[in-house]
Amino acid sequence: MSLRWTASALAICCMPPIALYGQSADTIKPYTLPPTTVSVTRAELPLTKVSQSIQTIGRQQINEARPTWGLDEALINVPGVYAANRYNFSQDQRISIRGFGSRSAFSVRGIKILVDGIPQTLPDGQSQLTNLELGEVDRIQVLRGSASSLFGNATGGVISIWTNPADIAQVREDARFVIGRFGERTDRTWTKWQSTTGLRVGRGSAQVTISRLDYEGERDHSAADLRTLNARLQLPLATDWSLAVVTQYGNNPRADNPGALTLSELQANRDAAAPANVNRNAGKDVSQLQFGTTVRHTMSNGGEAAFTLFGVSRDLKNPITTTYIHLQRFDYGARASVTYPTRVGSLAQRLTAGIDLQQQRDDRKNFNYLLPPGDPATPDTTRALDQREHVTELGPFVQSAMELSPHLTLTAGLRYDWVKFTVDDHLITPTNPDDSGDRLMQQLSGSLGIAVNPSQTVTMYGNIGTSFETPTTTELANSATGAGGFNPDLQPQTAVNYEIGARGTLNGRLAYSVAVFQADVRNELIQYASMPPRSYYRNAGSTRHRGVELGGDLSIAQGVSFALSWTYSDYRYGSYVVGTDTLDGRTMPGVPTHWLNMVLGARPAVLRGIWLEVQQTYSSDFLVSDTDTLNTRTSPWWATNVRVGWEGKAGGIRLAPFIGVNNAFNHKYVSSVVINAAANRFYEPAPGLNAYFGLSVGGGR
Repeated sequence: MSLRWTASALAICCMPPIALYGQSADTIKPYTLPPTTVSVTRAELPLTKVSQSIQTIGRQQINEARPTWGLDEALINVPGVYAANRYNFSQDQRISIRGFGSRSAFSVRGIKILVDGIPQTLPDGQSQLTNLELGEVDRIQVLRGSASSLFGNATGGVISIWTNPADIAQVREDARFVIGRFGERTDRTWTKWQSTTGLRVGRGSAQVTISRLDYEGERDHSAADLRTLNARLQLPLATDWSLAVVTQYGNNPRADNPGALTLSELQANRDAAAPANVNRNAGKDVSQLQFGTTVRHTMSNGGEAAFTLFGVSRDLKNPITTTYIHLQRFDYGARASVTYPTRVGSLAQRLTAGIDLQQQRDDRKNFNYLLPPGDPATPDTTRALDQREHVTELGPFVQSAMELSPHLTLTAGLRYDWVKFTVDDHLITPTNPDDSGDRLMQQLSGSLGIAVNPSQTVTMYGNIGTSFETPTTTELANSATGAGGFNPDLQPQTAVNYEIGARGTLNGRLAYSVAVFQADVRNELIQYASMPPRSYYRNAGSTRHRGVELGGDLSIAQGVSFALSWTYSDYRYGSYVVGTDTLDGRTMPGVPTHWLNMVLGARPAVLRGIWLEVQQTYSSDFLVSDTDTLNTRTSPWWATNVRVGWEGKAGGIRLAPFIGVNNAFNHKYVSSVVINAAANRFYEPAPGLNAYFGLSVGGGR
């Protein structure tokens, strides 16, 4: 696929037919601090009174002319968030906030994730996004920094995703289709389609979304087949009472895992898969069903009460290079909270109290392979592990937001978390003793913050908070000794977090945010590998996460804008000894020191609905291993994405054709790494130039 072909396709796709009518761009709109409340704080506070770093991402930034493969597309312009795309749908993306979550070998760790208020994070701290269809997301709120006083087992922050249907008069139908291919391997293509139907149900509304991604990746053994079916219902029950019901089903019958490469393999053929992954047919086959229902009551004095019930079932078949894993999971829980405005003397206060209860049950079986590596992946009936794991989390919390003056708000929070892990060993033989047992992890977390509004256009804030993060059941169950049960030596990590920052507007044309943070962490959970190549975990003595975050959105001229986000990260070990290696002061691997993203957008009115967006991303190099004496690093990289589209109507039908080119200059770079990998298999390369085009249509009444 040549760049000349790409440029021609861009021009053809975005040329509106004469019979169609485009939407002209608005005039320059001055920026103001958002007057709406943010729900991610669990207190429904106006953003101007919030003493933490919070950013809201709108629908346009989430899915307009994006492939909608994963959250990295939506989060890339949020300072402090680093989303490493493995281009591996078996492992998911590695998302970290201020360094927390960067250890993840798969799924998301250390970050609380909610979809329509329903937790996607298990009580052990692991998040699965099998059900998420990014194309139907309306907005995302990201809280960066300590969140344990609000959400418990979530050190790094919170990602709150909302897909609530908009007001619907009668019936609405939206559809989206995208097709793409990879420039150097033109036989590798991918398609994704999505259909959303909205309709009135009595005085409420319902929405049903179905989607499918059929993906052939540029790398060998990286194909995926992802299917989702999501339904939502919103009904008013009575005056000031409402009901929301969510049902989500995800089915991924195929998600191949190409694995990571050594440096020599990367240089020889970056599109290759690790030989052992091919031989064992590494990947996953997973289905997941989730439901949730929330009853909400809005009080006449501005208070609110909410009660949520939810449950998840998950069936996972997961061949990896060392064993065949079959996991059956059931998770359920309840959340209740009340926010009530009151007064303390002459001071206005907004008091929030609640409790979270969640229980997770995993039936975990690992099987040996019948044949040695290099032979076909035939699971044996011999069990290497067979156990039932329970995790129970109980977390009462209270938060107070007090207005000391019209320009000064003090927020304080406190939460106690009781997390119990229990394992029942079902594989007991004369040579394999009973490894049943339990682990109890508990923590009291607190936070204190202050927000100051010296004027209507600026908010300055500071906060301090403690947080904690437990090991997940997978991390506890994977012991380097090979024993069943839970690793008795692995401890939860705790942190004290500090932050100061400011956000506001300048001259009505520039919206900005800046934050400086530090987290002092004890017993940080660190991934390492041994032979055979599996991931295990241990605790570092202490680490320090320190950094600067800068974000800006400038209206340059009518219809022309420029957005920037930059994160400076300085994450180091304070006290950590591995064997004979003392790592005190060493930079932690896996996260770049500089992470920069810039977006230039143009929607001039004269072009009647045509728009253009150019995105430039830069990552500095970073270490890939703790103990490597050669200080092996990735190379720094730039990547350029271009998106062009048109928005208009024809016969009352909304039309939005678009075309996009990712990595337009075909740079060769590594987008993700396996930290501390065995056999030096660190590198997960990104695709070269790849292009796609699509069409969104919609109509209704």
